[in-house]
Amino acid sequence: METQSYKSIFKATSLFGGVKVIQIFLTLLRGKIIALLLGPSGVGLNSLFMSPITMISNITSLGLNFSAVRDIAKANESGDINKLSIIIKIFKRWILATAVIGLLSVVVFSRILSNYTFKNPDYTISFVLLSFVVFFGALTSGNASILQGTRNLKSYAMHSLAGSFVALIVSAPLYYFYGTNGIVPALIISSIITFFYSVYYVLKVKTANVNISINETYKGGKEMLQLGLTMMLATSIGSAVHYFINTFISSHGSIADLGFYQAGMSIISQSVGLVFSAMAIDYYPRLAAISEDNNKVRKMANQQGEITMLITAPVLASVIIFTPLVINILLSSDFLIIINFIRVLSLGMIFKAASYSIGAISFAKGDKKVFFFLEGIYMNASILLFSILGYKINGLMGLAIGYLLMHLIYFVIINIVTYVKYDFYISKDLIKILSISILLVTSLFLSSLFVLGVLKHAISISILIILFYYCYYNLDKLIGIKEMLSKVFRRQS
Repeated sequence: METQSYKSIFKATSLFGGVKVIQIFLTLLRGKIIALLLGPSGVGLNSLFMSPITMISNITSLGLNFSAVRDIAKANESGDINKLSIIIKIFKRWILATAVIGLLSVVVFSRILSNYTFKNPDYTISFVLLSFVVFFGALTSGNASILQGTRNLKSYAMHSLAGSFVALIVSAPLYYFYGTNGIVPALIISSIITFFYSVYYVLKVKTANVNISINETYKGGKEMLQLGLTMMLATSIGSAVHYFINTFISSHGSIADLGFYQAGMSIISQSVGLVFSAMAIDYYPRLAAISEDNNKVRKMANQQGEITMLITAPVLASVIIFTPLVINILLSSDFLIIINFIRVLSLGMIFKAASYSIGAISFAKGDKKVFFFLEGIYMNASILLFSILGYKINGLMGLAIGYLLMHLIYFVIINIVTYVKYDFYISKDLIKILSISILLVTSLFLSSLFVLGVLKHAISISILIILFYYCYYNLDKLIGIKEMLSKVFRRQS
């Protein structure tokens, strides 16, 4: 049973990690097509259209697409088809309402959006038409939440890929024949087709025909709304903090430093983003479904933590060693100045990975106050404080050290809070994996900084091999990688 649980975590991580890789490739390919067919002005125009539309979508969604997953997952876990059907129907009505609010918001403010974004009213009609992107996007997001909450993982994966693939297929011919005039139609048509794809998959979810009054819909959605608003507020504060940090760097330093900072953060977040994305999609609904049982929560969070650390530690160690190569491939030699900046960020990311599975507990339990304190107040305040102090003291390297310290302290605080509130504590197995992984990655980091020449490469590669073997050995013990690989090879032969 234990092995099956670990296998489930690993398979979900592999599935959504693979989906994320394909999505990134399709997004990059679409960006390349826009760049080739529309040029820099087309890329900029597409971005200017999508920025306000995305912002309005995030605000008018009221965070329901996140919070509803918890209720849907709990109802699904209960096995009560009527209870699940009631939750889904209530959620669909609320999502429809937010979709209409989003559409009307864009229509009402279309002239203001045009004036603010383009400094003239010429794009008012374009924004009116783009209101349909907000409308269908909200409905699509709602359907995705239903698939996530009911743990229809394959359908969710196919739906996610469909959106990226459709955007690519629809956009290319419109950009080719109509140039920049094809941007708005491409966005609208893509959103409509993606919505119908999501409807196709949601129709496969088994539900019963239930009657719910408007009053019941309002009461049933209140808790979803409260938790959703908490998430939205925390996310909004985070966006404001990141915006302030960007402006602080550019005003107290230089635009070049801001470019270096963004490039480094992008590389480090994308390196392990696949794992975190998979966790957000699969782990959260599983955790929400058993959130009322602290023993089950403790067990699941520790299991998820073990798998997460065993996957992310070798990835981050590889980034530390091969940072110069990664920079030359993804950026240019002008960015080699941020090699050590990225290495320090990698070390900080180890502690973020260590606390990731624990950080989801308060939201899965619907504990709005604790979640908002940890993610909305503490996390954002510490990011702001450590970033500003770090940059003022030691520029880019100070930013990286601040990032490291912030996540190290957060790891300690999240463990204290979840122990006091939910009786959560890290298992002996996870402590062992964390200790050895952090020790090896830290040793690798120190050797990359303070050892020179051939000796540095010899030590670094040796530590990396030891880390890879350690993580492979433990993954094999938990999920039977050798057995899984042998089955794959037998099928192919």
